Amino acid sequence: MSDEASRERPLPRVERERRERILAAATDLFETAGVAETSRRDIAHAADVATRSVTSWASSRTDVLARVVAALPFPPTSQRIQEVDDAASPMTTILTAARDAFGAPASVWDDIELQAVALAPFDDELAAVVRQRMAMRWEAAHNVVRRLRGEGAVDAAIDDDAATLLVIAVGAGLALLDGLVPRSADAQAWSRLTARLLESLAAADPPELDYDGPTRPMRVRVVAPDSPAATARVLRVLALMRVDLISLFTHAQEDDTQLVDMIVSVPEGMDRGTLRQALATVAHRTSVRRGSEEDEDDLVARILDASAQLVAHPQRAPRAAADLVMADSWTVEPATSGEDAGPNVMRLQWTPEHHVVLRRAGAPFAAVERARASALLRLVEQIASAPAGAGGFGWVEHLRDGSRVEIRLARPEDSDDVEDMHERSSEATRYQRYFAPMNDWRVDQLSRISGGHRGATLVAQDATGQVIGLGNLFPEHPDDTSTAEIAVIVEDAWQGLGLGTLLLAHLTELARRQRFTALTALVLATNTGMIQLLERLDLTWTKQTDPDLGAGIVRLSADLGEGS
Repeated sequence: MSDEASRERPLPRVERERRERILAAATDLFETAGVAETSRRDIAHAADVATRSVTSWASSRTDVLARVVAALPFPPTSQRIQEVDDAASPMTTILTAARDAFGAPASVWDDIELQAVALAPFDDELAAVVRQRMAMRWEAAHNVVRRLRGEGAVDAAIDDDAATLLVIAVGAGLALLDGLVPRSADAQAWSRLTARLLESLAAADPPELDYDGPTRPMRVRVVAPDSPAATARVLRVLALMRVDLISLFTHAQEDDTQLVDMIVSVPEGMDRGTLRQALATVAHRTSVRRGSEEDEDDLVARILDASAQLVAHPQRAPRAAADLVMADSWTVEPATSGEDAGPNVMRLQWTPEHHVVLRRAGAPFAAVERARASALLRLVEQIASAPAGAGGFGWVEHLRDGSRVEIRLARPEDSDDVEDMHERSSEATRYQRYFAPMNDWRVDQLSRISGGHRGATLVAQDATGQVIGLGNLFPEHPDDTSTAEIAVIVEDAWQGLGLGTLLLAHLTELARRQRFTALTALVLATNTGMIQLLERLDLTWTKQTDPDLGAGIVRLSADLGEGS
């Protein structure tokens, strides 16, 4: 009886399980040893079956390969192209796939399938399986190209089949040559080339690509050639990505480039990497940051409102300067210490005794950015003499759901907001932090937890300025200068989004800055969530019960010398 006929009726369970083991063993061996180095006897041995079980199932090694390839799932990037969301920009889909193919070629082409492609010309049955899978890849890529064509975004001179072949060939070529070429291209150079090739497909006068789905603001800063044509190309790329422009400023620089500052509104599903890659076609350097709801308001009104806030609260100048240049973090340092300015570090004199140090990874600061931040600090210094170090340490962070939060050193005026945060928190949350009912800690702890102690207190604020989390770092004992106790509390509505982890990480950084050599944390034995947060830090913790507190509380200790 032929194999095709036997497959028409259900196999007995034992035979079905045997074939599943053979298929799994063959897949594993082809992936680790390669088709050429794997025999049917090797497969039988790995599957723990008789060799005749394999030979009766597959007539040759290439027959085994054909069956393995037919059962392979498509790699994740290929699946994403085949299951493309109609709401997504087709160019976004292609750009994302190109970036994935360069960084992880196996996400586009499985190594076993590449072996099958190489052997297909020598075996008709294997070639039939490969053609079937290739047809599915072709249809997926062709569909994306057709959608681009349907939106008027592809030049009339471009052939759909040629564009489809290019998309498939690039992915296959990257996977086939991975690790074999003498030199690998730089990721940024590859992104720029890919974006330029895709832009070349676009119609000379792209239509307005309307998008009526959910959007979110982003802040974009690019360095492009100093010409009107370059600015126009930036806007053209944004149009092809279905990105709306909210505001744009340009500034000519001495090296014949221009700094282009934009606030844009992007489709909700678009990530920053995709937008950055698309803009690489017309920009030398690109920085993309998440925006805030305020970014969609009138720009002039926002600037005036921010100026009024700085007049009333000059100590917020370092934070405002960081926001102005899209810095990742800021600190206020003594004028005689700290790191010097560099491409990714901006150091600005604020007062005779203190400097503001801004840091940004990935995109070097431009001269005009330094001029802007310095001008802002000079303005505030003229308005008022800010207390040394006030507001001088903080970060802008984004939680798992994309929410933008600010984490900074607490100030005395935060006491009321900290108390309000505790009032909004559940009794269970407060008890896990203080091991006591709320009325027992209010009087003697409120001042302390709001920053009135040696060590440091951090507050986390949401986009409205409301305190939603608190982190404390203080000496374990009054005269202790080596070991610090660490603790956090996060309002119930903000739990599970990564805020606790961020607070703990920044408290650990502060502990090192303040020259503590060890950390300790007292945690309820039942508070497994807090224990897991601590164990995610790059520290080795030891656990023991505290005889003064009882078996219900665990004491965790870690040496700060590790992970520093």
